[in-house]
Amino acid sequence: MAVPLKSSAPTVTDRVPSDLVVVGGRPESVVQFEAQVVDFFVGAAELLGVPKSVAVIYGIVFASAQPLSFADIAARANLSKGSISQGLRVLREVGALKEVSTAADRAELFMPDTEMRQLIAHFLESRVEKHLDSGKRRMQGFAPSLEGYTAAEQKILRQRLQKLQRWHDRTRALLPVIRTFLKLGV
Repeated sequence: MAVPLKSSAPTVTDRVPSDLVVVGGRPESVVQFEAQVVDFFVGAAELLGVPKSVAVIYGIVFASAQPLSFADIAARANLSKGSISQGLRVLREVGALKEVSTAADRAELFMPDTEMRQLIAHFLESRVEKHLDSGKRRMQGFAPSLEGYTAAEQKILRQRLQKLQRWHDRTRALLPVIRTFLKLGV
């Protein structure tokens, strides 16, 4: 059962994502809190271009004081098991979730990694650096593609490609500085 909307007109910041969180017999206040946390992360994900399902999973885990299993997440999130599986993989890859287990329960349990430094560092390593590496390879193939343009057009487009190369190089140069700040905890 999905979370019902409150009768008072919700604002953008306290809107309940009724289609994302499942009540499942839990207290309304718990579900309401969870729904608000999920909504917060869904909004942030939209800004960063992260899939909504990944944000929902992270929000569900973040809103729980106890580690959650795959089954727990599936019972709380209105997502397919395939989306949950994929989302968990992505969140583990970027270091947003920690896997924990207890002696009593050897099932794979998840807790959020709430260290912003670590999340940003993992994001830089897993996404930004890979994109920069592939971007450099792709840019090398741009110049030969200019043959169909006039000489004047080629001149303009070569200048743009040089600017693009500078942007790329400056971004690459910033990564070590950002990593240093992250290590220092600034």
